[in-house]
Amino acid sequence: MFGEEDGIQANSLQSYFLKISHMYFAKSFSQMAEYGIHPGQLSMLKLLGVQDGLSQSEICRALKIKPSTAAVSLKRLEKAGLIARRPDQKDQRVIRVFITEETKEIGRSVMRRQAENEKIMLRGFSEAEVCLLKRFLQQILDNTELLSEKPAADPCHTMLKDEEEGERRC
Repeated sequence: MFGEEDGIQANSLQSYFLKISHMYFAKSFSQMAEYGIHPGQLSMLKLLGVQDGLSQSEICRALKIKPSTAAVSLKRLEKAGLIARRPDQKDQRVIRVFITEETKEIGRSVMRRQAENEKIMLRGFSEAEVCLLKRFLQQILDNTELLSEKPAADPCHTMLKDEEEGERRC
C-alpha cells in the first residue's frame, strides 16, 4: 500500500526531509533531555529569550501553534522551573510568561550545543554552498506555504454526489 510506487521514493526530497527531521529530532531529544527540555519546547524558550513576558496567545501567534499545545508546554516548563507566570501589571486578566534565571543559563549552553550541531551537519560544505542551501530551503519553505490547506475530497461523498446527479459511478 505504501510502497515506493504509491508514496515516498527512497531518493526523493521528501524522503530526505523526513530522514533528516527524524534523525535531528532524535538526537536533539537526547541532548535537550540533559537540560530537562523537550525539543518541541525549545522554540518557545527561544522566543521568550528574545521577547520575555509574552501572553500565551501571543506565544501561539508567534509560533503558529494551537493554544492547547502551548498550554501543555507551558505547564511542563513551569513545573520544571524554566518559566514563571505572572499577571500583567495593567490587566490582571492577562498572564505573562517569563523565563527564569536558570533558563537563561541553560539557554546559553543549548545555543552553544546547537551551533556545534550545525557545524557538524554542514561539515564538507563551502560557505557558498551553505548560503545556497539556505536560499533553497527558504524557497522550499515559501513554496510549502502555498500547499492547499483544504482536506482531500472524501471519495465516498464524491461518489454519492455523482450518483445523485445521475453521473457515472466509480
